[in-house]
Formats: sequence, structure tokens, C-alpha cells
Amino acid sequence: MVDLEEFKTKYPRFDIVLKGSRIVIVATVLSLLVVSPIYLFDLDRQLLVVILTYPPDLIPFPHNLTGLITLPFGLGLAAWANYILLHVGKIGLRDREPMQTPSTLVIVGPYRYSRNPIYLAVLLMIAGMVTVGSSLVAFLGLIAVYILFRYKFIRVEEMKLEEAFEEEYLDYRSRVRRWF
Repeated sequence: MVDLEEFKTKYPRFDIVLKGSRIVIVATVLSLLVVSPIYLFDLDRQLLVVILTYPPDLIPFPHNLTGLITLPFGLGLAAWANYILLHVGKIGLRDREPMQTPSTLVIVGPYRYSRNPIYLAVLLMIAGMVTVGSSLVAFLGLIAVYILFRYKFIRVEEMKLEEAFEEEYLDYRSRVRRWF
């Protein structure tokens, strides 16, 4: 029998994979609960489209295309933040997993304006998709992702940064806002 605690210490990324797997399983079960009644009761598949785009034309046609502006902006911000982490902060791809203790405090590039530019970029891209899709249901999904980022990932990451960098991080946190 494998000792789970020993396995976690030997393979520290295992815990992250395990937590991610739980999220995938919960999301799969929830999506099956939404979709399976349509197939079980042989309902019109258009019903799913109606549910996911409720209410129709929340943002009317030409105006919903403004969401296409935030998509590339979010993508560019994510690319810029990742470039800075990789080339300036020397933080490799494996060390960027959420809730890992970082080796370097990066305060240049987009990190001068936001303490969480990658999370902000993801929220901007989702907001763009919500605007283009003009969906209240997708907007609720955006709120759920924001809550997950804010209270699950960012809270833990900020505690780890404060432990690792102490005064340097506290000074940075007092100068730079969380989002903008």
C-alpha cells in the first residue's frame, strides 16, 4: 500500500494534479446533470442552446461584438505576463502552477500595474466571450471563475508570497493593486 503523505513529499506536484482532477470530475458531473436530461427524455437539442444563451439577445447584435476587443487584449496580457515570468523572472513553466511558492518576486512588466495579470487576462477573455455570446448563464460562469480565482488561488498565493518575501512583498502589495 502506498503512503499518500510520502508520495506527496516525493512528488510535490501530485497534490496539484489531484486537486485539478477533482475540479475536472465535478465539472464533468455538473455538465452531465445539465445535458443528460435532454438525451434521456429525447428533448429537442435546441433546448440546450436556449438554456445556455438565456435570455436571447441580452446584448443586441452589433453591440455584442465589442467583446471581440477584450479577447485579444486578454490574450496579449497573458502572453506578456508569461513572457516576463519566463525571461525576466526566470520562473519556468513547471514553477508557475497555482499555489506554488515562487523563487522570485516579479514586479516588472504587467506586474507593475496588476499583482495578478494572468488571472486578469483570463477574466478579460471570458468577459469577451460572455459579451459576444450575450448570455446570462455564461455571465454567471464568469462570476464563478472570479470567485474561484479570488478566494481559492489568489488568497493562498498571496500568503505564500508574504511568507517567502516578507517586507519586499508587503511593499509591493501596498503599491500595486490586485487587479488594475
